[in-house]
Amino acid sequence: MPENIITTRGLTKKFGNFAAVDSLNLDVRAGELFGLLGPNGAGKTTTVRMLCTLLEPTRGTATVAGYDLVKEAHKVRRQIGVVSDGVSLYKEMTVKENLSLLSKLYGLPKTEADSRIRQLLDMFNFREKSTRVTKALSSGWMKKTLIIAALIHSPKVLFLDEVTSGLDPQSAVALRDFTRKLCDEGVTVIWTTHYMMEPEKICDRIGIIHEGRLIQIGTPNELRRAVTELSVVEVDTPNLDPTFLDKLQHMGDVCRVAYDDPILRVTCGKSDEIPEEVAKMLVDSGAKIRSINTKEPSLEDAFISLTGGEEEIDRFMEKSRNKQ
Repeated sequence: MPENIITTRGLTKKFGNFAAVDSLNLDVRAGELFGLLGPNGAGKTTTVRMLCTLLEPTRGTATVAGYDLVKEAHKVRRQIGVVSDGVSLYKEMTVKENLSLLSKLYGLPKTEADSRIRQLLDMFNFREKSTRVTKALSSGWMKKTLIIAALIHSPKVLFLDEVTSGLDPQSAVALRDFTRKLCDEGVTVIWTTHYMMEPEKICDRIGIIHEGRLIQIGTPNELRRAVTELSVVEVDTPNLDPTFLDKLQHMGDVCRVAYDDPILRVTCGKSDEIPEEVAKMLVDSGAKIRSINTKEPSLEDAFISLTGGEEEIDRFMEKSRNKQ
């Protein structure tokens, strides 16, 4: 099994009386694509900023690429790349000019820098766009450029904090494929997101963060199996009356109802009778049923179950805003 490239023990960051990250114990393996999943404000970005040496922990210890996070912060910085809000390039310079400048700032010899730049541009089919000024790039290509820039000094760990935020679906898919390719090249990637579908598709393992705590960790399949007490009914039923959804929400053990016309998704306690009860309620209301199926719980179902439901998430979000 690969060695751990990130290890934290009791890592904590407090702002006043509010613990944004609370006693985090985490091990990330070398070459792994590890997802940190949680709602906005759950502690993902604070965790990343600590591991990138941008925030000093209140207490606890951590090592990144074998170096102590606090005592050897300058060595940690040489081993990591970061793509996050606030990280940017010179917009009036071309992609290649930005990469050349960064290679000088990292102290790379010119021959080594030129070779590394060619390698990265070729690896991700970027040669044609390398002479464009960065302000002319689309949002998707800009995100890719930032990732390439973060890789110029051959870091062992790459932190990608909400990198698909604001991207169109096609660019988001391309960026996920791009990131998976990085891991195949031996880079360890930490991917933070509040979008449930992203880590399910690409991550080797996922850590669920809620209220600043790591509450569950595992592969996507392991996390889904953690909520086997749930059953999910998916119904193709167009033009559903919104008032019906309110009635359905109060049916027995139903814990979540989602409707994206024409698909109705009902998540509830495990019961063989639930599909029949949902179908009967739909028929009695005059709804049209084109198909009805039972499904395995999704990562989103697991997340909501493990965090105590959407009301608990909302409560924590309010608490973090007030910093009480």
